[in-house]
Amino acid sequence: MQYFGTIETKYEEIFVTSSYMYFGAEDEVITPKELKAKIKSAKEKKKNVIGTVYLYNPVVTPVGYDSNNYLLDQDFDSFGDMVELKAETYITIFKQAMREHCAGKIVEIRNLFNLNEQNIDASTLLMKFNDDLEIYNSAQNTEFEREIMYLDAANLIPSGKFVFFAWGDKISSKEFPYIQEYAKVLYDNAVKLGKKVAFVYKREKTEQGSIEFLQFSNPVQNHKNKKLIANAIKKSFEQFPPVITPYE
Repeated sequence: MQYFGTIETKYEEIFVTSSYMYFGAEDEVITPKELKAKIKSAKEKKKNVIGTVYLYNPVVTPVGYDSNNYLLDQDFDSFGDMVELKAETYITIFKQAMREHCAGKIVEIRNLFNLNEQNIDASTLLMKFNDDLEIYNSAQNTEFEREIMYLDAANLIPSGKFVFFAWGDKISSKEFPYIQEYAKVLYDNAVKLGKKVAFVYKREKTEQGSIEFLQFSNPVQNHKNKKLIANAIKKSFEQFPPVITPYE
C-alpha cells in the first residue's frame, strides 16, 4: 500500500487538503503522477476509488522527511503538489484492515479538520473551529481559510461504495454545536446518498447512541482501548463493504 496526499501551508500552519491510500499489487510502486491519473476525472475516480474514510485530522509526513520535526523547518518545497506520504500510525491500521478487499483500488481519506498537527482538540482551538463553522456559509471571514481547513459538508459527495467513519469520540453538541452540526451533515449525506456506512463503537454506548452523538471510535484518539478498536476495524473489513462493529 502507498499513501499519497496534497500538503499546503498558510500562516505557518500545515494542512493536508487531500489524501489517498493505494492498494497496489505486491511489488507494484506508483508515482504521485500516476495516482493523480487514476483520479483525474469523475469517470476515473468512480472506477478506481472504492470508498472513503472520515478521520478527525491528519498527522502525516512526506516520504523522505522527519516525522519528529516540523515540516516547515525541513526545506520541503512541494506545497500544492501530490506527494507520497509515510504510512504511519493510524494509516497502518487501515492498511492491515483493508488490504484484502481493497486490492487494486484507492481509498480516499477525508478529515473534519485539515490541520496537520497532533492534539488539536484543545478547547482554545475547538472554539475557533466552532466559530468558523458557525459562519462558514456566510460572507464573513473565518479564522482558518475555508478551502484548505474544512470540508464543504453540504455539497461533498464521498467517493466509492462505502464510507467508514473514524473521527473519534470528541464531538460534543453541548460545547461545540457548530462542529457537531458540521459532522452531522457529513454523516447524514453519506446515508442519504445510499453509501454503505460503517464504524466501530464501544458496545455499552450502543450503535444508535454512537450515531446520535456522532462518536465513531478511532484507535489513536483512545489509547486505553487502542488494540480493541484496531481489532474491531479489522473485523469490520472482514466483510465487504465493511460493517458496523462493536468492541467490548
